[in-house]
Amino acid sequence: MTMRSSLYAIPAIALAAVLALPACREDPAAEPTAPSRPSPGPVAAKATASPRERAVLVAMEEYKQAILDSDTAALGRIWTENYTLINPQGLLVTREQRLANIGSGSTDVQIIDAEREITVRLFGDAAIVQNLSTLHGTFSGQPTDTDLRGTFVWVRRGGRWRLATNQLTAVAP
Repeated sequence: MTMRSSLYAIPAIALAAVLALPACREDPAAEPTAPSRPSPGPVAAKATASPRERAVLVAMEEYKQAILDSDTAALGRIWTENYTLINPQGLLVTREQRLANIGSGSTDVQIIDAEREITVRLFGDAAIVQNLSTLHGTFSGQPTDTDLRGTFVWVRRGGRWRLATNQLTAVAP
C-alpha cells in the first residue's frame, strides 16, 4: 500500500467505524419535523408527531398522571432503576428519595396545566422531551405555583419507554 492510498484508507475506516455505532448517532428518520418550532400543547404535539414521537408523548402523559395521582407503584415502573431528578432548587434527587417524597406527601403535585413548547427529539432508543408547564402543589415540602421548564430523558427498554432522568427549572415571571 502506498502512502497516498493509506491516506484515503484512514478516513474511510474511521467513517465505517462511526456508521457501525448506531447507539451513538441520531436517528434522522425519527427527528421532529420542526424542532425549532415547539408545539403549543400536548394535543398539537401528538397531531404532528411521528408514531415513535407519539409513543414518547403517551409515556409522558402516563408519567404526568402517575405524578398527579402520587402513584409510586406506577412511578416505579416508569423510572429506570438509576433514575434521578434535578429539582427546581438544583438538588439531585435519587429514585429512592423521590419515591419516599411522593409516598410521604412531601411532594404532591395537584395540577399540571398550561403545557406548551413541547419538543421531542429521538436518538435511537433514547428520546429527549422538553416542555414548559405550570405546576401547582408541593415540592419537597415547599408550596409551588410556578412555571417550570422541563427536560426529560427517556430510554426504550423492554419494549417500552422509561424515564432515566429529568430536570425542572423555575422560569422567572
